[in-house]
Amino acid sequence: MPRDPAPQGEPYYECIDCGRRVKGDVEGRLCSECGGYLQNIGVPRQL
Repeated sequence: MPRDPAPQGEPYYECIDCGRRVKGDVEGRLCSECGGYLQNIGVPRQL
């Protein structure tokens, strides 16, 4: 049986405005530096 190449751990989020990265659950999903939206970088992005 194939193994998942990316084991599940704490999610990482990246601010779409300033690029700051945050590890773990983020309450409200807003960047504490600039107030921009944090996007989970563990899921595919739309182009």
